[in-house]
Amino acid sequence: MDAQAVIKNENRWYRLDNAAKIYPAVSNAKRASVYRMSVELCEKVNPEILQTALTQTLPRFPTFGVRMQKGLFWYYFEQNLKKAAVLLESAPICRPIDLRETNGYLFRVNYYNARISLEVFHVLSDGTGAAAFLKALVFNYLALLGKPVVADDGILDGQSCPALGEIEDSFLKYFDQKAVSSRKESKAYQLKGTRIAPQYVRLTQGILRPGAFKSLAESCASTVTEYSAALIISAIYEMQLKGRGNRQPVKISIPVNLRKHMESNTLRNFSSYVNVGMTFDSGEYTFEQILESVKEQLRNDVKREKLLEKIGANVSAERSPFVRFAPLFLKNIALRTAYSLYGEKLVTTTLSNLGVVRVPDSMKSGIRRFDFILGAPVLNAFSCAICTFEDSMTISFTRVMEETDIERYFFRFLAKKGLDIVIESNYGASL
Repeated sequence: MDAQAVIKNENRWYRLDNAAKIYPAVSNAKRASVYRMSVELCEKVNPEILQTALTQTLPRFPTFGVRMQKGLFWYYFEQNLKKAAVLLESAPICRPIDLRETNGYLFRVNYYNARISLEVFHVLSDGTGAAAFLKALVFNYLALLGKPVVADDGILDGQSCPALGEIEDSFLKYFDQKAVSSRKESKAYQLKGTRIAPQYVRLTQGILRPGAFKSLAESCASTVTEYSAALIISAIYEMQLKGRGNRQPVKISIPVNLRKHMESNTLRNFSSYVNVGMTFDSGEYTFEQILESVKEQLRNDVKREKLLEKIGANVSAERSPFVRFAPLFLKNIALRTAYSLYGEKLVTTTLSNLGVVRVPDSMKSGIRRFDFILGAPVLNAFSCAICTFEDSMTISFTRVMEETDIERYFFRFLAKKGLDIVIESNYGASL
């Protein structure tokens, strides 16, 4: 049997990957588990052409062309043959996926003026898979407009065929039952602020030159991710903890793209996380001290052996007889309980750096920028996501509290270091 026949057979139904299994159990109206990747084009979007592009793109991505069903023991995916429709954006960002609105699909494609947005329920894929889908969609859209685009630099267009590796659960591929880490972690400090309804997520974005930020980070022998994490911790310390002390550590959860550490081209979830942080007593702490601590923790925890241990712990839990043979409703109760113990309470916030989005040179003239946005969690109050395209880096803060102290401190700190920053928001506020 050739590869395409295998994929067609797999595409009828398949299991959720190891990371995906938590999301159906813990997601609800308040916790959508939805993230967004969007592209701003140089011309206003033509919705009819975009619809045709989506119809052309979806067959190339069998892991996106599915709906989720309940089984006796697990949720599973099956092929969705209904139409996936593009929608004019008219609702808050990163809201829960309405399956009636999407014909059962676990993503939606919105458009507004010159922007195309892909919002994904995390059960489908991580940021890497979403980026591949969005880039292919934009490629097909530009091609239908008659633009002279060429599908190179990793574009998965309709002329290429899905590979078996694109649909695999890479967690199972790299599972080693001998490599298992402990799940024990202390609870983290939670931000104090005036909460708002989660469906009205506040978005603040800073747009800056990536070269300038990279140079600033390198001047401290750090990466952009390390510098940003330390700056967020420093902001929380300065805004809420300085001089008061705190027994609970301020911890930043940083997703790690495992494809950079293990060979995989899956378009499903294949990310882990590293939690880095500090506990503050009543003493004085400088940004430099915080940065050095973050660097040490992050570099130690992204070692391959550490990441394999986390994979081992997660897959071992899934494979235990109690979990495997428990009915789905009991699994959901157990997963919700586990999430309450090992989920948002263990971190203060999340920082995700998608990295550089690369497209063929032939596409660049039609694109202004890419954005990456995390839906704000309930308990943690805010999240931060970073995305870079060409000479534009977008840092996006999403929050479910009124106060803007953290992002204000973050961007003013960078401005004092000489970085030019343009601030945008979805609520008309300025920093």
